[in-house]
Amino acid sequence: MTATLEQTQADLLELVKRVQQGEEVVITNQGQAVAKLTRLPESVPSPGRRAWLETLRRLRESTGTGKTGLTVEQILDEDRGD
Repeated sequence: MTATLEQTQADLLELVKRVQQGEEVVITNQGQAVAKLTRLPESVPSPGRRAWLETLRRLRESTGTGKTGLTVEQILDEDRGD
């Protein structure tokens, strides 16, 4: 579907409903396509904090620079203590 900028401003709710049903909406301004409304892909569940920290730990071990300091977990724990 194609809609002018003016139509989009007036009928945004209706256009979003169409997009949610899988339709794409091309928005035009002065006859030129300027944007496209599309449905977002289904979100991929993100790993929990624990899994993220484990991934970070493995990455840190494999790409170590030799520098030492607080880990992300230690910094977060310190922040929680305040």
